[in-house]
Amino acid sequence: MRATHGHLWQLADGTGLHARPGELTVEDATGRLCCHLCGRWFTSLGSHVRVHGHTAQTYRAAMGLCVREPLTAATLSTAIRQRQAGRYHRDEQLRETFAQGSALLREAHAGAPPRDDDEPPQRVARRRAALQAGRDTVAARRAHKLRDRLARLGHETLDDYLRCAYPSGASLESLAAATGLGRARLRAALDEAGIAVRLTGVNTVAGRRSRAVTAERIAAARLGTDDLHGWLCARRNAGWSLVRLAEAVGHSTHWVRWRLDAG
Repeated sequence: MRATHGHLWQLADGTGLHARPGELTVEDATGRLCCHLCGRWFTSLGSHVRVHGHTAQTYRAAMGLCVREPLTAATLSTAIRQRQAGRYHRDEQLRETFAQGSALLREAHAGAPPRDDDEPPQRVARRRAALQAGRDTVAARRAHKLRDRLARLGHETLDDYLRCAYPSGASLESLAAATGLGRARLRAALDEAGIAVRLTGVNTVAGRRSRAVTAERIAAARLGTDDLHGWLCARRNAGWSLVRLAEAVGHSTHWVRWRLDAG
């Protein structure tokens, strides 16, 4: 048997452990599992833990493992599962026995009061790992889309693009549309790039023009037309009121009148 190693972890009651609580330590070469209490390696811990005064169930609970966590090496678990599955499919009486047992378990669970005990640390750690993996995936997708947008804009980094576009008069709306960033992320990126955001009411000619173009593009998309001015003129000539046109484009009557006059 391999030599054991010293206590590197411990339980809340001070019991020294040879493996991290809340998880099973697996030997890479053989797939054997490390006993938390003595540090020895076994293909099956379920029978070994009896020497420490535990059943498989109490061992899982004490070490913070999931209730149904296998205490056997993966190769042994696979062999047992395949052997049991073969016997189940061959033996009709065994299938009937399992069906009766499953029905009794469902009845017992249906009448049992809800459990209020804490989740085992292993399950908590797995759920957190899954959540973090999801966050990492979303962040990676966002970063990939941002890189593609910046490449089409002719910039390698977001900082370079913001330092070039914003001081030149681009509005926050146009920057958000170009980069696909929300307002909060865009402002944070400006702060990281050391770019001071213009005060509200401080407009530039380029900024006003950018907002006007954005507003017109949104209105045209809402109406499903490439010629917003032509669409407005045609409806106006057909007798539409400014109020009706404003409701259609999603702007004020003043904006509609300005757009009709602008040509």
